[in-house]
Amino acid sequence: MPLVSISVLVCCQNSNRFGMNTRTDFTFLVLAYNHEDYILEHLESIKYLIEKYGDEVSVDLIIADDASRDRTVEVADCWLRKNADLFRRTVILSDGVNRGTCKNLTRAIEELSTEYCKITAGDDVYSYENIFAESKQIDGREIVSGLPLHLIDGVIGMGGFYLFNLFATNVVYENASFLKRLKGVGFFNSPSVIYAVPALLNRRVIEFVNQYSVTEDYPLQVKIAELYSPMRFAQIEKIFVYYRRTAGSAYIVKTGEFNQDKEGILRYLIGTESGLWPRILLANRLFCCGVKNKYLRLMLNINVYVYALRVVWGGGKVVAKYLNFDSQVERHQAHYDLISYRAKHSIGFVGARSAEG
Repeated sequence: MPLVSISVLVCCQNSNRFGMNTRTDFTFLVLAYNHEDYILEHLESIKYLIEKYGDEVSVDLIIADDASRDRTVEVADCWLRKNADLFRRTVILSDGVNRGTCKNLTRAIEELSTEYCKITAGDDVYSYENIFAESKQIDGREIVSGLPLHLIDGVIGMGGFYLFNLFATNVVYENASFLKRLKGVGFFNSPSVIYAVPALLNRRVIEFVNQYSVTEDYPLQVKIAELYSPMRFAQIEKIFVYYRRTAGSAYIVKTGEFNQDKEGILRYLIGTESGLWPRILLANRLFCCGVKNKYLRLMLNINVYVYALRVVWGGGKVVAKYLNFDSQVERHQAHYDLISYRAKHSIGFVGARSAEG
């Protein structure tokens, strides 16, 4: 069981590693739930980034644990006791209350005090890219996104269909508002996103996200797109995060709650939409959410046909982007293997282990 069950488990200040006049401050914000088997890889990937790129960066770490039933908190605390000097400030939020992903995120956001941050789940792994430098591309924008690679059973990869449609979505909506992108069919990878801290701290954004249960990314983006109009977005063709997918992933385990959240957001969007055709498309999406058969659900979704026609229209540009992108999977696999090896040897008590080890 966890070492203790208080709101803030670890909170420390380290002034020796970083000077008072550092040029950048950055927070790694980690959402954890039953990640005992993965949290060490996540933390070791953060350590790699700090040791390689962090000489001029003051780094905070916030881990928000949503009442894990395993030893996630104990394992993280053990690792932090050995690596405390990496961080200016560390916080573990763990009080034994299961709030759901949305409220777990917003309570972590309340702890933010840096200019830049990156939100991830505790089972994902950071790539070798310099996240500190890349995060500065958020300046003058509200949302920046990298491209994803999946991490499944220790193997790094990306399905061509998914990657093609990420490029297609950017082409289809390149001249549209970000809110219009969110209302229509499209592909987006939330673990790859960097948000502007002022947008995250906006009270109206926090209150809106708190209305939902486990789908934190969709309402977060919807409200930011509403409040910051026109919302400024940039796509970066680099891999920031390896998105781990397992049989226990939340989107599989909590399918019912995800669907309820999605339906609630679609109802909200319908209520705020004045145009007849956009309302029809949103109502159609909402209707299709209730169709049990996935093939019938796809066939009945008018939005899918609209999206497909737009992809065909911009097909040449989409294909060119897809063919010209080199994800460097082999290099990323080698990086993950290094992180996995370090995780397995990072702390010295029995029971903390890598998912692949």
